Amino acid sequence: MTGAVVFCLWIAVPAALILVWLLFRSGGYKRQPLDQPPGGEFTFTGERFVDPGSGVMIEVWMNARSGERAYVRARS
Repeated sequence: MTGAVVFCLWIAVPAALILVWLLFRSGGYKRQPLDQPPGGEFTFTGERFVDPGSGVMIEVWMNARSGERAYVRARS
């Protein structure tokens, strides 16, 4: 490899790690739960958990085709 390629990798790899850390650290990116179940192809997975930050019971819904998950505040 040439010196320029090595230098670019030397800069790019730590920069990417810092970017990931900034986005996913505590207080960074947070998904907000929905108030009602999403429509379309989403189905309830049966998973429930208490959100440690708010103490609210959360249900997990999933779109089987895309693998997308949605988090919904459980109704009492």
